[in-house]
Amino acid sequence: MPQVDEPARLQTFMNNRSQYSDDFKALALKLIHQGQSVEQTAQLTGVSQPTLYEWLANWTGSPER
Repeated sequence: MPQVDEPARLQTFMNNRSQYSDDFKALALKLIHQGQSVEQTAQLTGVSQPTLYEWLANWTGSPER
C-alpha cells in the first residue's frame, strides 16, 4: 500500500476544508487509479465510500455503485 509522505499535514488539510476542492477530488481519484481500493482511500481521506463512487462515476461516466 502506498504511504503518504506527510500524514499529519494531510490530516490538518482535511480537517480545515469546508468542501472538497477539485484538486482534493483528483488526489483521491488518483489514489484509486494507482491501486488503492475505494475502502482504503475512504479511510485515508475521510471521504465516504459512496462519495468516492460518485466521483468515480462522474469522472469516468460510468454508473454509480
